This record gives sequence, C-alpha cells and structure tokens, in this order.
Amino acid sequence: MKIIVKFPQHSNKNIIRTLKNIFFIALIVLSNLTFAQNHSIVKGKIIDDKFNCLLGVKITNINSRVVSMSDQDGNYEIIASENDTLAFQMIGLTTEEIKIEDSSQKLNLIMMDKDVNCLGAVWTEKQYRRAHRQIEKQLKKLYKKAEKQNAWKKESC
Repeated sequence: MKIIVKFPQHSNKNIIRTLKNIFFIALIVLSNLTFAQNHSIVKGKIIDDKFNCLLGVKITNINSRVVSMSDQDGNYEIIASENDTLAFQMIGLTTEEIKIEDSSQKLNLIMMDKDVNCLGAVWTEKQYRRAHRQIEKQLKKLYKKAEKQNAWKKESC
C-alpha cells in the first residue's frame, strides 16, 4: 500500500494577490494617519456690529461636515484644515462663508445683517452693488474699531 501525501502548492498568482492586499491595507492606514495630521483646531471670537458677543452661532466645516457652536463669550473652536470652508450661521444675520488660509491663526468675525432690503421698491443692479459696497466699507471700519477697542481680547462680553 502506497500513501501519497499532497501538499498545497502556492502559485505565484496567490503570492502576488496576497502582497497586493497587504500593500493596499498599509496604504489605507498610512493615508488615514496623514489625513489626521493635517487637521488642526481653528479658534476665534464672533461679535456683532455693536461688539456684543454672539452666543449660539452655528459654525460648520463644509468640507468635513463638522459642526460647532459659539459660547456665551462668542468663542468657538472647530476642527479644520487649510483650504476648508467654514460657514457661520445665526438667525437674523447674514451667513458668512470663509475659506481657511492658515489654520494656526485665530479667525475672528463680525456678523451683521448685510441684506439690502428695498421694501418693495424696484432697484437696479447698480443700486444693489452700491449698497453692498457701502456695507463692505462699514464692515472694514468695524474691524478697525474692534482692533482699537481690543474687542477680540476681552474675556467676556
């Protein structure tokens, strides 16, 4: 009586497939580690046009869909990367969308109602553009005034 024992043979195709799978898994793990390292916490303060702190402003990172809210002193923190866009929303005020250029710097914001309300009057495109330019001028002046009054450095409002 002869006993024949056959051992499974590994073909080159199986070895290559296994190595490809290992490489693919390693690539996924490394890309996740790299992705996690690029994120940082963006901080700032949100006030209105009278330099009152705004509580309950909803801050959304549009790219990652992370959401945060401002506290009673207008302070907020949110996870974001450079080139992410943050949306700041509060009822009664114009939503602001800001692209993050440097995630290590504070992002302070003055929110106000920027809508041009003509109350039924017929406005031309030129009149709308002029009204928006005036609002932008007013906003630039507010930022300068906030810097002079140290509005961003006040601990509470």
